[in-house]
Amino acid sequence: MLRTKPICLLPVLYKAFTKCVLNRIRTTLEEAQPVEQAGFRRSFSTIDHIHSIQRILEVGREYQQPLTLVFIDFHKAFDSVEPQAIWESLKSQGVQPAYIALLQQCYTNCTTTITPFHKKIEIPITRGVRQGDPISPNLFSACLESVFNKMSWQHLRGDEDDENDKANLLPGIRINGRNLTHLRFADDIVLVASNPKAASLMIQELVEMCGKVGLRMNTNKTKVMRNKFASQSPVNVTLNNVTTCIEEVNEYVYLGRLLNHNNELEPELHRRRRAAWAAFNNIKNTTDALSCPRIRAQLFDSIVLPALTYGSEVWTFTQALSERVRVTHAALERRLVGISLSEQRQRNLHREDIRAQSEVRDPLLVIKKKKLGWAGHIMRRNDGRWTRLVQEWYPIGEKRPVGRPRMRWSDSLKEEISLFDGNHLKTHWSTIAKDRMAWKAVIRDHIR
Repeated sequence: MLRTKPICLLPVLYKAFTKCVLNRIRTTLEEAQPVEQAGFRRSFSTIDHIHSIQRILEVGREYQQPLTLVFIDFHKAFDSVEPQAIWESLKSQGVQPAYIALLQQCYTNCTTTITPFHKKIEIPITRGVRQGDPISPNLFSACLESVFNKMSWQHLRGDEDDENDKANLLPGIRINGRNLTHLRFADDIVLVASNPKAASLMIQELVEMCGKVGLRMNTNKTKVMRNKFASQSPVNVTLNNVTTCIEEVNEYVYLGRLLNHNNELEPELHRRRRAAWAAFNNIKNTTDALSCPRIRAQLFDSIVLPALTYGSEVWTFTQALSERVRVTHAALERRLVGISLSEQRQRNLHREDIRAQSEVRDPLLVIKKKKLGWAGHIMRRNDGRWTRLVQEWYPIGEKRPVGRPRMRWSDSLKEEISLFDGNHLKTHWSTIAKDRMAWKAVIRDHIR
C-alpha cells in the first residue's frame, strides 16, 4: 500500500508573520520549558541528552545500578495534536491573550485542496501544527509541557517515607538530590526508571495524558532498553483495553546516536563509518570535478567530517578506537585525492604526503577540540541542566565492585590532556574548565 502525505508550501508572508509572533512570545515560552526539554531551544542541542543518557549508562555499569529506559514514539505527533490543547497550554504558560487570538485565527477554517482526476476536493484541517511554520515546534513543545506538568510522577520527591519508594516503584532515578524521570527533544522522549514496574506505571500515565491532547503512542516503535542489573519483568501498557508488552532491545538509535545497554562505543563507530562513506558518495562527482584543492577540502570538511564525528563530544576514546577513526578517515582521504592503498604503498607515500595533497583537517584533532569545548560548556553551565548534574553524579552510599572500572568519559579527557598549575600540582580538568579563559588556553595548547 502506498503511504503518501500531501505537503502544503506555506506563503512566505505567513511565515514572516508567525516569525514575528514567535519573537514576541519566545521568552515566555522558554521560561515555561524545563531543562528536560532540549528541542528547538537556544543553547541546547542533541548532545545534551546524548551525554546525559550515556553518563547514566556509565554509572549504572560501574556501580551495578539497575536502569530501565523506555524510548517513546508517537503516531505522527506534530500532525495529531489538538489545537484546543495548544491554546490552553499557551494560556496556562502566560502567553498574552492577544497573541493566542492571532494564532487561533491562523488555525481557524483551514482547508487543503487536492485534485485527483481533474476534480478538486476540499479537505478541512482540524488538528496538528503546520510543517515549515517557524512557530510550530514551539507550539508543540508548549502543549507537550502542559501534558508532562500534569503527570503525578513529575512531582514526587522520592523521600524515604514515600509509599512508592518503599514499594520500589518510584519513577526516575535519584541524582544529587533531584529526580530524573525523563528527557525529551521535541517529541523524542525517553523515560528513565530503576525497574520495569515503575517504567510501566510511567508509560501508562503518559499514554493516558497524551491521549487527551490527541497524541497516540506507537507501540510498534516504542522500545525498552535495560542494563543487566535491572529486573527482567516486562514493561506493559494498556491501550483501548488491550495490554501490550513493549519490545525490548539491546541498542537504540536516540537523536542520531546508537546507544546500547553495555554503553560500548564500537557499534556507534561502525555507524559513523557508514555515514561518512554515504556522505562522501553524495559529493564524489562534485569533488572529482573540482580542480581547486582548497575548495575540495572545504567541501569535504563541511559534509563528510561532521558525519564521521557526530556526537564525538561525548565519546570515551581508547587508543584502538581512535585508530579506527583515523583509518576510516585515511581511506576517505585517499579516495578524495584519487590514490588507492596499493598505489600509496608503491609510491611509499606517508600520511603527511596524502594530507598535503588533500588539505583536509585532522579528524582526531577535530574530535579533541569538540570534546574539550563541550567539557568547558557543561562545567560552566549553572542553569540546572542535567548534563552537568549527571557528570558530577556518583551514587551516594553505593560501593563500586572490586576491580578496575571501565574508562569513563572524564577519564578519557584526563588521558588526552595533562594539566598542572604553577606549583606543578595536578589540577582536575573540571576545575579549570569553569574558567573560560584558562580553558581556552588549554584548548590552544592541545590543538595545534
